[in-house]
Amino acid sequence: MIVGFNTDIKYRNEVFHIQTEDKGENNPVVETLVYHSGEILLSRRLSYGHLIHKTNRREIIKNMMKTQHDQIITELKDGKYLHLLSLDTQIIEDKGLDDLVIDYLAAEFG
Repeated sequence: MIVGFNTDIKYRNEVFHIQTEDKGENNPVVETLVYHSGEILLSRRLSYGHLIHKTNRREIIKNMMKTQHDQIITELKDGKYLHLLSLDTQIIEDKGLDDLVIDYLAAEFG
């Protein structure tokens, strides 16, 4: 197992924690989790079972981990996952889709 990466990102006054880790040779997967307010907002997994017998696998896996970690950070900063934050059941119960879209557009474009 290879030591992973942990990064806190502040985006639009929200703090996200991104954690990427190697699950080990018994479960050859690189896993990245994005946490927001203590809950998992997103997960991404990439198998590396085909690399188990390579002599330089640790270096390759470490590069896979760093690439996946950095990619998730970039996507988060680009707003790709912002829509997941709006999944508040109270808002959905109280407002229809048209109202949610109008609220979103007002917040984005003033």
